[in-house]
Amino acid sequence: MKYTITAVIPVVQYGNMQPSIEVEADTFEEAQALVMPHIEQLWEKYGEKPLPSKGKAKKIECFVGGHIFYDDDTHTYTNEKGEVYMSGSQYAKSLEKPFDMERISQAMADKFKVEARDIKAMWKLKADISTGYGTAIHKALELYGRYESLAEAIEKTTHLHDNPSIKTAVESFYASHKGEKAVNEVFIVDHEAKRAGQIDRLLILGDKKCRVQDYKTNSNIEKSLPTYWVQLQFYADILKANGWEVEGLDIFHYNGEWKEYTK
Repeated sequence: MKYTITAVIPVVQYGNMQPSIEVEADTFEEAQALVMPHIEQLWEKYGEKPLPSKGKAKKIECFVGGHIFYDDDTHTYTNEKGEVYMSGSQYAKSLEKPFDMERISQAMADKFKVEARDIKAMWKLKADISTGYGTAIHKALELYGRYESLAEAIEKTTHLHDNPSIKTAVESFYASHKGEKAVNEVFIVDHEAKRAGQIDRLLILGDKKCRVQDYKTNSNIEKSLPTYWVQLQFYADILKANGWEVEGLDIFHYNGEWKEYTK
């Protein structure tokens, strides 16, 4: 039988290499044994981050039941056998045209008589800042949502971050969503389809009824919306596979003020 195995190798933020190798083998396990050394060689050579290691991965109990191993360094999900699962962000990005960093940076370097490595370093630093800012907003929203009751019990406000900009973002969000029953940073898994992910916010509407919600902080939200909807639908499909009814998808975008997109 012929088997085709495709991998997603993160080579730069928002960019992936997607090698696809076809082999003839009697079983999938045999095909995997033939292909994986080549995939691993490509990952080691071109991957932005190290290969996922099960030894570093933490066992995560999932909201829908069951568990998954998650490597926070590589953002990779694996099962007991070490098989890598598709994540929501990987799936969405796999449908996009990858950003050809090498070609574009070299073209710019040739045109402006500068070094391509400096252009790539500048892009990486800018991307790191964007990622760090987005992570800070996500964590601050989780801090408030998860520990509001505890902070009130000890008569403190430690559920609210002290940074003025972050504090404003968090307070303005919860001013519009006070009293909602929601769970933050929800891990979900579908072992049959080998897919897993982490939802920013799950709004609980009833017994196994919900809305899948996501926070975004990038500047060009309109351009990115099609990819984001694909990512949220990926999460919705995992929930449905676990018997949940998903009534809709929501994206909350913060760029000085919150704007909501609903589907």
